[in-house]
Amino acid sequence: MGMDLSYLEALMGGPAEETGSGAGGVWVAAVDSRGGFDAAVSASEREGQTRSHPYDDGILRLVGKARVVADALGTYVYLLWSGGDEAGAQTAIRAGADTVLLADGLPSLADLTAFFAERKPQVILFPRTRVGRTLGPGLAEKLGGGLCSFAADLAVDPIYQRVVAHQPVLDDAARQAVAIVASPAVIVMDTASLPAAFNEPWRTGKVEPLSVNWTGLQTDSVNWTVVEPERSKPPATLANAAVIVAAGMGLKNAAGFALAEKLAAALGGAVGGDLAALDAGWITEEQLIGLTGRSVAPQALLALGMDGDTSFFMATQDAGALVAVQPDPKAPIVPVADQNVIADPAAFAQALLAALER
Repeated sequence: MGMDLSYLEALMGGPAEETGSGAGGVWVAAVDSRGGFDAAVSASEREGQTRSHPYDDGILRLVGKARVVADALGTYVYLLWSGGDEAGAQTAIRAGADTVLLADGLPSLADLTAFFAERKPQVILFPRTRVGRTLGPGLAEKLGGGLCSFAADLAVDPIYQRVVAHQPVLDDAARQAVAIVASPAVIVMDTASLPAAFNEPWRTGKVEPLSVNWTGLQTDSVNWTVVEPERSKPPATLANAAVIVAAGMGLKNAAGFALAEKLAAALGGAVGGDLAALDAGWITEEQLIGLTGRSVAPQALLALGMDGDTSFFMATQDAGALVAVQPDPKAPIVPVADQNVIADPAAFAQALLAALER
C-alpha cells in the first residue's frame, strides 16, 4: 500500500499528518501557466481556453500516473502548479495529488533548480509540451539526476525500487523499458498515452499557496495563435518528405550540419539525424531517426557522415533508396546502402549544393 493520505486517514479514523517538510516524493511540474497543452489537445480546443483554466486533462492524467508510482515507492504526490486556483487544486487532489502548491508566472531553469534542490524529490514529471521539453532536460542536468526525455508510461521495479520509463519505438509499434538509476528521475511524459484521470471524491489533500511570482519565462512567449498552413504545399517533414537528408557526426560540427540543412532545403526535403546528432544539439527529438525516434519512408534518403547502426537501419528499411556518404569503406552502412560515396560528407554536400545552384 502507498502513502496516500486518504488511505491513512481511513485506517486511523481521523486526519493524518504528513511527516517531513515536503522533501522527497513524486512531483508533477505543471509550470506552463497558459495551459500545459500536449499533443492530444487540438488547436480548436486551445482557442477556447483562458488563463483562468490553466490545467487540462493531460495534467490530471499525469497526476494519476504519479499516484501509481508514488504508491509503489511508498511516498507522496506533489503538484507544482503555476497559475492554478483552489477549485482546480481540488480537482487535482481527486485525481491523486496529496499536496498542490500554487505559484504564479513561468519559472526559469534557475528558478526550478533552486525550488527542487531544497526539496530533494525522488521523481519529477513534466508534460511533453514546449515548456516541459525545455525545462525537463536542463533540470535533470542541474540536479545531477537521471533523464528520460520521452516516455509513454511508467512503472517501478519492485526489487530495486527504480522508476522504469517505457519509450515508444517504431511509431509505438513496440516499447523499450529504460530504468532510471540517478536521482531525481526527471521524465517528460506524453500525457496522451496515459490512462484516463482519476476522479475519486473521497481523496483529501493540502493546498499551499507559494509566495513566488516567477518571471523567468515570459508568458507572452508561449503563443497559441493558430496559423493556417498553406494548403497547396505543406511543409516537408520526416513523415511526408520525398527526400530526407540524415546527418551524422561525420559532418564534425555545426557548420557541417548547416550544409545538410541547406542541401535538404535545396532538394525540397527534410533534415533529420541520429542519436549522435541529437546529443550534439543539431536536431530536435522530432527530427530523430531511429528506434526511439521516427521511422521514415522517403523515396530517397541521403545519409551524410553516418556509420549506421541497428536502430537507424530498422527505422529506414522502407526508404526507396539509401545513399550513404562517408569516408570509411568498411563502415556498417556500406553493405546496407543502395549507393555509397566514399568521401568527406561536408565536401560532398558543398559540391552537390554548387551543382544544384548551376
